[in-house]
Amino acid sequence: MSFEAIDYLTLKQLCEELSISLATGKNWVKLGKITPDGNKDLEPSFSREYVDNLKKEILSGENKALKSRRNKKYVSGNGLYTSYVSEDCKSVYEVRKLLGLIEENDIELTKEVVQYFVADCALRLFSEKDKLPFAGQRGTLQKFAKGEISIGKYDELVRTLIDDADACVRFCQENSLLFDLNYYYEFKEDILGLIYISCINYGNRKAKGAYYTPNTVVKKLIRNLQISDGKSVLDPCCGTGNFLLQLPDFARIDAVYGYDIDPICIKISRINMALRFAGADLNTICEHFSEKNFLLEKNDIKFDYIIGNPPWGFEFSEKEKVELKLQYIVAVGKNIESYDVFLEQGLKNLQKDGVLAYVLPEAILNVKAHMPIRRYILEEDTLSFIEYLGDAFDGVQCPCILMGVAKTEGQFSTVGLRINDGKRKYVINADRRVSEEYFSFLTTDDEYEIIEKVKSLDNTRFLLNNADFALGIVTGDNKKYISDVKTDFNEMVLKGSDICKYHINQTDNYIVFEPENFQQVAPTQMYRAPEKLLYRFICNQLVFAYDDKQTLSLNSCNVLVPHLEGAPIKYILAILNSRIAQFIYKKEFNSVKILRSHIESIPIPIVDEETKRKVIEVIDQLIEGKVQKDAERLYDELDAMIFDIFDISLRQRAIVKEAVDGENKFLA
Repeated sequence: MSFEAIDYLTLKQLCEELSISLATGKNWVKLGKITPDGNKDLEPSFSREYVDNLKKEILSGENKALKSRRNKKYVSGNGLYTSYVSEDCKSVYEVRKLLGLIEENDIELTKEVVQYFVADCALRLFSEKDKLPFAGQRGTLQKFAKGEISIGKYDELVRTLIDDADACVRFCQENSLLFDLNYYYEFKEDILGLIYISCINYGNRKAKGAYYTPNTVVKKLIRNLQISDGKSVLDPCCGTGNFLLQLPDFARIDAVYGYDIDPICIKISRINMALRFAGADLNTICEHFSEKNFLLEKNDIKFDYIIGNPPWGFEFSEKEKVELKLQYIVAVGKNIESYDVFLEQGLKNLQKDGVLAYVLPEAILNVKAHMPIRRYILEEDTLSFIEYLGDAFDGVQCPCILMGVAKTEGQFSTVGLRINDGKRKYVINADRRVSEEYFSFLTTDDEYEIIEKVKSLDNTRFLLNNADFALGIVTGDNKKYISDVKTDFNEMVLKGSDICKYHINQTDNYIVFEPENFQQVAPTQMYRAPEKLLYRFICNQLVFAYDDKQTLSLNSCNVLVPHLEGAPIKYILAILNSRIAQFIYKKEFNSVKILRSHIESIPIPIVDEETKRKVIEVIDQLIEGKVQKDAERLYDELDAMIFDIFDISLRQRAIVKEAVDGENKFLA
């Protein structure tokens, strides 16, 4: 049985998504304007579904209680995405001033109006960069629209932003303060893109799968590439050109290309390239940067490098889905993931020995839905680097990576793969077995050797096909069914937070067990098993407890009933809670959801009766529940026994402990 957890956001994360202050969020909770689904670490938490519905209600005006002046910044969508440019970018203050004037004057941000703001900024950047006579003057855009000033051969690029010159002049005259800002030209800064993305609506961006990449992430990706002079580079979803602006100084426009389906983005990227590459030929810029669907339009050029941040979760039309399924191996299932298809198409459009480098969700490495693209990479490409970024995007709770894939057209190899896990940098110097099921490279060569050793011991067994798993109860409405008062008719029900390693803490949650009333429930015999293990579902650590009282549990606390011959349940409990099991889990899966497949991958050595007896003696003491100091002493005693069982040397024990110690072991 497989199951998934609901994603929850903290109050701070909710406030970031609604563009309100944390103080405002706390006040809304106090006033009952927003209602937490529960508490995590004593802080209110909200389900992803609740937050998404809340945003829709605010945008539509349905939720009038929250559609206030102070929340107008979110409703209009004109939030300032400062991370899109460098921390010391001088023009950020001017863009902030522009957004303030837009709000104060209730400016409707139509497509035409947003383009006026970008055009005005572009003219000022060109005039300052090229020291033109009108640099620093007022009314620059109005004068340009009237044909009174020129920036030379790039006039045509700015004119594409002005659909109606007369309408532009009238708007400038009526809103002169909006066009009296001092933007500064800075090499490689995408201030034009900052204006554009800060003005367009957040909801529209999300529907298009667009998450604008922070400047720091862009620079990291370019540094990882080690681009050679004269090599061709494509960003197939270039947006306003922020990745291509960061190319090495020796890059030339005749080797740089960008595609996008957003026509305004292409207009802006062309202007950015004219600013970035001094004297660049206008025809080359227009030919190399085009409004093009990389996935569905024919492309005759192969590139040395393909880079960027492809759309995530793009909502393809039904017609597009049919076409994609005809063209792409990875376009399978009801919901086609856009970044998977961009990966396949990118690899198809690389020169031999070329490199693709994308910003991607970390899920691409280990989630089952992405197995087809992992299989595709294994067949004729190889990985060149992976850098783990954590939550890299403003207001988006999604761990991300930078991933480089080399077009080798040969056997996949891990030799030379560069890893940056956020704390360590290392190179894999040996070939490893890699499965399409998981791409797991969070181990150095020494750490990988330990995992391979414990999994290959002669006496090792696994819980795969040797255990039953069950999801805790999904009531559908905890407020309705869960009580904090014990009666003659209800009984204790456990949550994940009630589970510690080995034992269960007393809880004040009670439920009347009527399975027919609940949204989802496992077979009753699973909850009423004479002996079972309960474990936290949402956790970055393996936390298992023993239960022989047929206790009920909710879906944050799941059920395992092992049937492994020669391994008593308490002995299995010791293995699953050990440092070596946590080491494998952390290094191979790096997840915050404890999945059945993770547990089934933990090796269980079958040992003699005397060894099992000694292990269970210590386990029985831990099941009783101990204060932290005593629990830690017993845990260390037990872990030393388990290290011996796995034949882990003193040097290897030190490696394991360094990797997992210091984390809360949920012992007491």
